[in-house]
Amino acid sequence: MNNLFAAACLTLSLTSATPAAKGPRDNYPKSLQVRATTLTQALAHHIRINEGQYVRIKQLHLRYLNERFDMEKSLASAPVAERDAQMANAQLRYEQDLNNLLYPEQRIAYQQLRASFTAHRL
Repeated sequence: MNNLFAAACLTLSLTSATPAAKGPRDNYPKSLQVRATTLTQALAHHIRINEGQYVRIKQLHLRYLNERFDMEKSLASAPVAERDAQMANAQLRYEQDLNNLLYPEQRIAYQQLRASFTAHRL
């Protein structure tokens, strides 16, 4: 009888649980979330990363993609040289942040991947 009661209480608590509060990553458009997941999975496929790194790299991808999206909107009428400079700065920050998240052997693997990288692979 106690087991039945415990199972009923557990089932009731699980079905009435409210979802967690929305985090910052929930504010990103769905298309950016999908792209960030795709990029992170592709990187994880080529470079062995742990779960903690996966989460942080996915957050990095979300921030980077969102920054680029915002820049494309805000710099649409800016001169090409300025837009390219801003995009290059964003890319540099992304690369530095990614390097900070990777272990030395992963950095080497990433650099080798970048050397053989073509746009359609990721």
